[in-house]
Amino acid sequence: MTTRQRAEATKRPAPKPVDDRVTVTWRGTTYTLPSADDFPLEAMEAEENGKTLTALRLILGDDQYATWRKDARTAGDAEEFSTNIMRELGAGNR
Repeated sequence: MTTRQRAEATKRPAPKPVDDRVTVTWRGTTYTLPSADDFPLEAMEAEENGKTLTALRLILGDDQYATWRKDARTAGDAEEFSTNIMRELGAGNR
């Protein structure tokens, strides 16, 4: 039974969906990521295969990744950004 069907059957309003996306601000730009549970499987596979930047591109999406790449020039930049993401994901976990 869908949420809409349950709401109709019980005559109660459907609960509002929870937006559990994560925002990370890095060097003045705010990026929005899905919750860790909603990361694409392709991103997880890329990470497992050592393709960290591919995983990041899949998580951020092409537009946000292109924006990030304008500011990220070194491996240290990528590490700093990843650290910020992990900190936010840790703070957002329930």
